[in-house]
Amino acid sequence: LRLLFFYTGLLLFVNCYNVKWAARVQDVFTFAKIFALIVIIIAGLVHIGMGNIQNFQNAFEGTTTEPGYIALAFYSGIFSYAGWNYLNFVTEELKDPHKNLPRAIYISLPLVTVVYVMANLAYFAVLTQQELLSSNAVAVTFGERILGVMAWIMPVSVALSTFGGLNGGIFASSRYKYC
Repeated sequence: LRLLFFYTGLLLFVNCYNVKWAARVQDVFTFAKIFALIVIIIAGLVHIGMGNIQNFQNAFEGTTTEPGYIALAFYSGIFSYAGWNYLNFVTEELKDPHKNLPRAIYISLPLVTVVYVMANLAYFAVLTQQELLSSNAVAVTFGERILGVMAWIMPVSVALSTFGGLNGGIFASSRYKYC
């Protein structure tokens, strides 16, 4: 817990001290997250390419179509696509925001959708339904199952992604008053 407070304080300091530093920190965290997702996608595609498609047999068996669960699924997925909303708070940091804000949104939303769909395809190819449901961190379980000695990449990537989300939240929320 002390380590969490230390890193949170460090991110707060960076965001308060220099906007360029905060943007560079965000770039590093974003690239780390994208690297991990690319590793997941490639490993999953290789796994599928080797003929391992048994997890897709009867993939929708036991699926519920109750509206409450469908709504919960959409609500749970909102976080994955919420990054575009931060842009609205940092328009003052953008060069030519009237052109670049819409461009960032219409490029990032399809890109994030494709990357996350491909990552989920990789997860479903490698992990069974029970493994997915019982996992606290699916990427870590995926890494343990398929990456062997390189499995340490996933917990590190999850941590970097988490701090990237925290940094993005601090960066955007500190500018909320100026909207």
